[in-house]
Amino acid sequence: MLNKINLYILKKFFYSFILTFLIFSVILFIGDFVEQFRKSTGKNVSLSIIFQLTLLNFLSLIYFTLPLIVFSSSILAYLGLIKGSEKIIINSVGISNVKITLPAITLYIFLGIFFITIINPLTALFDERYSELEYRYIDRVDKFASITKNGLWLKQDNQEKNLSSVLYAREIKEQGRYIIDFMILEYDEKGSFQGRLDGKTAVLNNEYWMMENIQITPKFEMAYFEKSLKYQTNIKPEDIADSLSSPTNISIWRLLTFINFLEGLGYSAIDFKMHLYDLIFLPFFMASLALLASALVRKLKQNDGFSETIIYSLVVIFIIYFVSNLLDALGSTSQLNPIISKASLPLIVTFFAILIYQKDNLKKIFQND
Repeated sequence: MLNKINLYILKKFFYSFILTFLIFSVILFIGDFVEQFRKSTGKNVSLSIIFQLTLLNFLSLIYFTLPLIVFSSSILAYLGLIKGSEKIIINSVGISNVKITLPAITLYIFLGIFFITIINPLTALFDERYSELEYRYIDRVDKFASITKNGLWLKQDNQEKNLSSVLYAREIKEQGRYIIDFMILEYDEKGSFQGRLDGKTAVLNNEYWMMENIQITPKFEMAYFEKSLKYQTNIKPEDIADSLSSPTNISIWRLLTFINFLEGLGYSAIDFKMHLYDLIFLPFFMASLALLASALVRKLKQNDGFSETIIYSLVVIFIIYFVSNLLDALGSTSQLNPIISKASLPLIVTFFAILIYQKDNLKKIFQND
């Protein structure tokens, strides 16, 4: 019998989650479509591109609102149990309020695992494509630098030679200031190829690449060598750092490798670590929100008004949002270990839920004193 009741509760929470998810999806999609349309005003962007941008950004919006969806759906599920008198019947067979929460906790842990293992890689893929379209159609610029495991690619301008160029370096060090085994392809204003440079090492210093052991191959001419060369560029080391992929563009399966890769280049990977731990602790955060929702509505009776619970819920959402941002700020600035920063939020939410559950017991203790 208990298994049937647990399965019934599980279905109740799952249906509530699906309904809430669909409601939020419609709101987010319409809202983002309007926002993409606003951003593209005056830039001659077709409706099909705006629609593509909205679709590609959809999963990212869902990820950021997922805790709110979980909390809202949990509140609705608990309220549904109370309004339909199911909670009274379930309690009458010896199932406590806390045990009612266990199927919901199990559900959200598995949903969290599903989101980080299946949905997250899709989100990363869509985010990368979204960034490309946004650069091309909204910002009207191409991303000038890209760092991968295969090396560095960047676009730069040489104002002294009135040329633009594409640089590839097999290896970079010192946060982009030092490159090894590089190649530069030069183009004029019309995009016509003008020449190629190949070198062993180069150091970026005061808007110049200080190159050594250079092979220069001008267009339609024989290659020749230079022991050293001073090559003007509009690139600065901080520009390369700013062009790094967003953490959301990298799936959980590649994050750890990319973090090690960045740190090997001398870059700070703190944002990527924060995102990785955020994903790891997402199932536990979702489960803690279900527990908190249960604590907030546990004392309502069938004929009670629900306005008080809704107000409490809004206050709790605001508090969680504030605490989450505070922990993120502490973790991002290394004032708090990133893993502790992300692990603290579900622990704090769980502790808060337990305090609410124990409120009556604490009152009794003080009254007896």
